[in-house]
Amino acid sequence: MTISSETLQQVRATASRQDWVVTIPQLGSAGADRNTVRRMVRSGRWVPLTRGSYWVGQDSQGPSLRSRVRGALLTCGPHVVAAGPTAARLLGIQGLPRDDGTLHLAAPPGHEIRSRPGIRVHRSALPPTSRTTLRGIPVTTPVRTCADLLLHLPRTEAVSVLDSALHQGLLTEPDLRTIPPLLSGRPHARRAREWLRLADGRAESPLETRVRLICLDDGLPPPLLQWRIVDPAQGCSYRIDLGWPTHLVGVEADGKAPHGTPQALYQDRHRQNRLTTLLPGLTLLRFTWSDTHHPPLVLLPLRRALGLP
Repeated sequence: MTISSETLQQVRATASRQDWVVTIPQLGSAGADRNTVRRMVRSGRWVPLTRGSYWVGQDSQGPSLRSRVRGALLTCGPHVVAAGPTAARLLGIQGLPRDDGTLHLAAPPGHEIRSRPGIRVHRSALPPTSRTTLRGIPVTTPVRTCADLLLHLPRTEAVSVLDSALHQGLLTEPDLRTIPPLLSGRPHARRAREWLRLADGRAESPLETRVRLICLDDGLPPPLLQWRIVDPAQGCSYRIDLGWPTHLVGVEADGKAPHGTPQALYQDRHRQNRLTTLLPGLTLLRFTWSDTHHPPLVLLPLRRALGLP
């Protein structure tokens, strides 16, 4: 026996408003009994998410992060929100460690939901000012999300997250001053407050943040971020990721995605040639993500270019 077109239509109508997720009660209301659900799951057309929710979308990539979060939240009540790394990813904040697939949720003390494989529940009595809604999904605000991450991430990732949130306008400089009260009395609050001073929204990628921190830790002169070079003849300007204008030294942080195509390589070559024409004597160094895992690969050529021992 196959599912009726009317039932399927009702299921999809409900799911389309919920990131293609439906709950068992909603399936029942649409006329899909347990046997029907089992058949659809066995056929691969519906995918179980958390206890009591299913993804019924048709994307070959499978359930998105939004769908997985929606499935969890639909089954645990209105007082639970996406938090920590999960909230950050939904907000579009970059610089996080690799995603291990775990959903991070915040629930008030005493709530019945418990951590289980794939879901980590953080107990927190969140005030209304620490909650927001992102296209129908309740999440911690960018300020609260960054405060929570500062307490749990290593330094490089923590500063990368702050830089990314500032650069995207999710945080403002005044917002940074509201974070310390959210850290008070929590483990690692002291170091987290120190890391706030390192945030700089001019960094356009986590790779730029990593290079900047390597330079800072080595005691190099502070670089100018997004060093702007005007090209009057072309009627445009160029920006170098990190620069020491008085030394005529610049650094480009070359991420794989934006610089990995043949067209990008051609544009980079043209751009570099133009920059050395505009600034005779310019030394332009390029570093990749793998270089930042071995700081001497960054520091040795940079110190030499800057004329430092």
